[in-house]
Amino acid sequence: MDYQIIRLSEELVYIRWHRTPRLNSGVDTQFLADLQTLLDEAPKPQYFISDLRHGRITDMRSIRQLGQLTKHKNWAGSSAFSQDPITGILVQSFRTFSPGQLDTNDEIQAVPADALKFLEQLKPGITEGIDWDAVINAD
Repeated sequence: MDYQIIRLSEELVYIRWHRTPRLNSGVDTQFLADLQTLLDEAPKPQYFISDLRHGRITDMRSIRQLGQLTKHKNWAGSSAFSQDPITGILVQSFRTFSPGQLDTNDEIQAVPADALKFLEQLKPGITEGIDWDAVINAD
């Protein structure tokens, strides 16, 4: 599997990309469907943190569709981390296609600690009580 979606709490979801999916592989479509289902079934608004160190969506059509998901009533905000400059450009594209959020609700950081700080600014306490070393370093 190219990605994992891991529920860390009732309001926080961790997305780990293991590799960038091949174009036209259907992975992007499946990922978007999984995210749509998660949002539809969520009892509360959801916050997301995405680990983009090893992979990411690169198809602009999929990035646009991902941006449209921010209009969902259960999308509360997101953060991501990666040091790859291309990933930063792709996340900026996501933000451009995200009409459901203010510019300050979705952001990319270079390191996990900064991504967690950003989520804490959106919702204080959202990252507490989670063994982040175990989550981030799990393979």
